[in-house]
Amino acid sequence: MRRPGIFALVLCLCQVLAPLTAAQQAADPVYDPGGTAKPADLPLPGSLPLIDYEKVLFPWIARREYVGLNWKRDKRWRDTGPFVFNMSFGIHPAVRMYYSPEIIDWLEGGRTGTIPDGAIVIKEMVTPPAARYNEYRAALVAQYPDDPAKVDAELTDYAYDTGGLNWTVMVKDSSLSHGGWFFASVYFADKDDMAARKPVIDSFEPPYSPPLGAGGDGMCMRCHASAAEELIFSALENVEGYPDDPLIFRVDESWRDLPKPQKPAFGADLSAMITSYLSDAHDPGAMRAAHVAAAKASPVEVNKEFTAMFPPTDGIDIARAQLQTLPSEWLDHVPARPNDTQHFLTSDNCVGCHGGLGGAPSGVTMFIKTGSDYGKGYNISEYGEWRWSPMGLAGRDPIFYAQLESEFALLKQAGAGELSDNLGTTCLSCHGAMGQRQLEIDAHDDPDLGLDGNVFKPDYALLHTPLTTEQKDKQIADGTYEYHVYGNLAREGISCSVCHHIAPPERAEGQPDYNPLDTYLMNGTTGVFRMTPADKLIGPFADVRQKPMENAMGITPVHDNYIKDSEMCGACHTINLPNVDAPTDAPLPGFTAAEQAVLNKAAQNAVSFLSDQYGATYREPLVKFQHSVEQATFLEWKNSQYADAGTARSCQDCHMKGNFETLDGKIKIDGLTTQIASIQDTNLPDVPHALPQDEIEVPFRDNFKRHSFVGLNAFMVAMLSQFDEEMGLGPKDPMTYATNGAQLSMDTMALQARDETADVKIQSLTGSDSTLTALVTVDNKTGHRLPSGVGFRRAFLEVRVTDATGKQVWCSGCTNGAGVIIGPDGDPLKTEFLDFIPEGATEALYQPHHDLIDDQTQVQIYEELTQNANKQFTTSFVHRVYHPKDNRLLPWGAAKPGTEAFEKRFGTSDVTAAFMKATMPEGRAAEDAGVMAGKDELTYKIALPDGVDPKSVTVHATLYSQAIPPYYLKQRFETAPDGPATQRLYYLASRLKTKGTLIENWKLKIQGDTAQLP
Repeated sequence: MRRPGIFALVLCLCQVLAPLTAAQQAADPVYDPGGTAKPADLPLPGSLPLIDYEKVLFPWIARREYVGLNWKRDKRWRDTGPFVFNMSFGIHPAVRMYYSPEIIDWLEGGRTGTIPDGAIVIKEMVTPPAARYNEYRAALVAQYPDDPAKVDAELTDYAYDTGGLNWTVMVKDSSLSHGGWFFASVYFADKDDMAARKPVIDSFEPPYSPPLGAGGDGMCMRCHASAAEELIFSALENVEGYPDDPLIFRVDESWRDLPKPQKPAFGADLSAMITSYLSDAHDPGAMRAAHVAAAKASPVEVNKEFTAMFPPTDGIDIARAQLQTLPSEWLDHVPARPNDTQHFLTSDNCVGCHGGLGGAPSGVTMFIKTGSDYGKGYNISEYGEWRWSPMGLAGRDPIFYAQLESEFALLKQAGAGELSDNLGTTCLSCHGAMGQRQLEIDAHDDPDLGLDGNVFKPDYALLHTPLTTEQKDKQIADGTYEYHVYGNLAREGISCSVCHHIAPPERAEGQPDYNPLDTYLMNGTTGVFRMTPADKLIGPFADVRQKPMENAMGITPVHDNYIKDSEMCGACHTINLPNVDAPTDAPLPGFTAAEQAVLNKAAQNAVSFLSDQYGATYREPLVKFQHSVEQATFLEWKNSQYADAGTARSCQDCHMKGNFETLDGKIKIDGLTTQIASIQDTNLPDVPHALPQDEIEVPFRDNFKRHSFVGLNAFMVAMLSQFDEEMGLGPKDPMTYATNGAQLSMDTMALQARDETADVKIQSLTGSDSTLTALVTVDNKTGHRLPSGVGFRRAFLEVRVTDATGKQVWCSGCTNGAGVIIGPDGDPLKTEFLDFIPEGATEALYQPHHDLIDDQTQVQIYEELTQNANKQFTTSFVHRVYHPKDNRLLPWGAAKPGTEAFEKRFGTSDVTAAFMKATMPEGRAAEDAGVMAGKDELTYKIALPDGVDPKSVTVHATLYSQAIPPYYLKQRFETAPDGPATQRLYYLASRLKTKGTLIENWKLKIQGDTAQLP
């Protein structure tokens, strides 16, 4: 049950706790080694909600009632690893174990069979080393040779007073998880609570920290999964009354009260020599204190520039008390089921092994150290970077949930509100992938559960496993109790067991003889994918240690190269959606009847697959509409030189890097070498009854791939990190204690923006009289369009001219503090919100694709703009009928369907050609050879104010990205202002701090250039 922790709180308690009074000592249970051991009269963990159970178990432990039951215990206090230079290198601090009768029976039976439910192992823990307690006990025995009860009482007093006594506990309950154990940590908050035997009970209130009790706890499983039997290492040689001796470890004299010359290193401890981290003890108090110390207040001050652009009207502006908040991430807990392991488990099952280690004495695993303190540096573990990536945050994304509310409102306005559940479930098949899918699977596999697998409501993401009987009764009363587990899963977004379960698409019976790409296009898009068996998770390595994961979760890790295939990413990054307000008896504008039939047939195939596999019909009402590709990132990559032999770079090559670099360039590591898991292996102190070494020795990998997964959506990451309390996230990493996970994600985005997104150059600058002519180019360096993904992303060029004093004299693309592009008068451009219709016109103004800009109200914006059936601009995903503009830069090597280059790459498949239309420009940009090639070139003719010398000015050209541009926000705030998710987005966005951050003034800098006349 090892969790990296500092022993600071325990050491602090040692200094402040007064010795227990005589009355308190007398109240402690008396140990009778000759008495008959009795089982505990306690309920099983699974019989009560978590907090209710903690209120039963924790005080029972804190009062040490197990002592009065005459349970067998260890021969003596013992260390779990070396203690040198005043630092413990043990798996736990000094321990003394107590074993319920069921455990002793199992041990006496040769560790065979199954440990019965209700069996308990209790680990008393004190500040190491064990020698101080064993020597103190020897002194007590000499003082009270005929009074063993007195010896025990005073030793207990000493353990509380000097050792900061706390506990870890294992309770067997086979109903809880595959492993069948409830793990708990018990400690006191202060001396008054210790005197009253009042332990800390979980509350799951901010600042969020790992729970003190859990079934199948992943951080404990990190080590316990390496046990040969039943996930415990207990051995009779440790227990009083049995032969042989416990393991011993090196202990120096640094703990003793000796003059400095007699101490190792003259009394300097290792913490002073290499680190301030004191112990890798399982110390829940220190863990809780560390998380509290990391808490920070969420912003409360409203950005006045933001509210000036987006007025708080129509009830959208609510007080903090009315805000819809999300549960603690530590309530996202779904362990492997006892009998049949399900497909989807939460990441807290994975964090113990795949969450990294941040320094001595634990070691450094998947971590970049920048200082000697434990956790000083960057957690690059699978869990660490995934947690703060857009994939890890997808299930908590406030932008996504506001989008859903808008979609539902628009459907209701159109008289199609009955489609809301169908559309919402479709969207959540990616954003809430685990919850939606597991619900679908369970409803099909066990109809007696009474679950509706065809509806996954966004509100399920607000549910969590009830913590008290009161909460349970409320969920039962409102009919949500059966769905809380799926909310736990959905909040994890695109979690570990999504990608590691995806299998290649297959051609269904009766389909044409598709080639591999067409098989994918017709069977593997829009969040529909086949899966490996529930008990198999795929990975890139062939030589993996399987037994620990099998022990912990009943899952076997297996090798499969599909995990490295870009097509796997395409499952959620190729989205084919209905257009609910377009005529159903004619193709969408720009499509032939044959092309429309292909896209509609792909949607129908998805319906057939879901019906055949899971009996799910939620997409069936949507297939009567004409379909089009709403997101095409995978298709864009496939139709580029990045997918061609010789120039290939996969999605994983760019978004799962094998190198590391800090934003300031001070650290550069070309190739990362590390273990990819930290378990109880041959690098840790020995334990009895572990699996054979060849089954637990984790190899070092020199091709480790980071799970950063970032694009340029820094706005969403900033929101969740700044408002972590409201969004249910803890600022401190549970394994490494690093607090910079969100910042690492943002820094990775900044590096990607600066180095791998686009080159911006002022190719030439000429001037005559009071006019400058600048030729500016933007070169797409990505493997897909720029920008890519959802259609409302935009990038724009700011071309600014400053005089010798730095004063701005001309600008195209300058913004205010809310990221709104303004004109020379400081007001928003009439094109900014896509809602200004000039007198006599029928459509709103927008910025077309420019080849020449000669006015400050003209701006080059790389974007996709869509209109509904009434030709009103929309950001709805299912009203995308018209496409007046799409000048997003293509990746290099893109080929137009119907051309020789296209057929050379893809052949003559009608399926491929129909899908690949989504990778081509629209509007003016369709005739721009530069956009087609991946490099836009445009001219700026700049008329300088009177009296400004052209030779005295500097021209600045900068490309910016906006993941949620102003018109998008305005449409959200106006479409569903009374929706709780929309109100939450307004609350966060209107208070988001951007000054001094990567997204200052609501825009993210990609790259820029400057020039002056010679």
